[in-house]
Amino acid sequence: MTVTWEELGWERLADGVGRVRLPGWDCTIGLVAGAGAALLVDAGSSLAEGARLRADAARLAGTDVTLLALTHPHFDHVLGAAAFPAAEVFAAAGSHAVYDDAGERAELREDAVRHGLDPREADEAAAALVRPGREVA
Repeated sequence: MTVTWEELGWERLADGVGRVRLPGWDCTIGLVAGAGAALLVDAGSSLAEGARLRADAARLAGTDVTLLALTHPHFDHVLGAAAFPAAEVFAAAGSHAVYDDAGERAELREDAVRHGLDPREADEAAAALVRPGREVA
C-alpha cells in the first residue's frame, strides 16, 4: 500500500523530498528518499519520537533510513538518533563535545526536561545518545 506524505502529516516538497514539523518543539525534520536509500535530517527529541520518525520515513521512502544528518546538538534534533541503529550518522564539525562529555550530555537532558520532555524519556535518550560516525563542515 502506498501512503502519501500528507497522510502521515508530512509536507511533500518535491519527488522523494519532504518535511515534518515536530509538535511542541521548534524543529523541522527533513527526508530525502532515493533508490534504496533515505536521508533523514535530524532525529527528534526522544527515542519514541525517533522511532515514529523512522517508521514514517520507512513508509514514505520504501526503505530504512540509511543516512542521518544531525544539524546541530540541541535536544530536539539529536536525542532520537539511537532509534536509527542502521543509519550512518553525520554531525556538524565541532559538535563532538555534546556526544563525548558527560556534563554536556547532562545539560542536553536538562534542556529537554525544561522544554517539557518527560524526565524518564530524557534520561533514556541521553543515555543512548549516538556519537556521530562522521563530522562534516
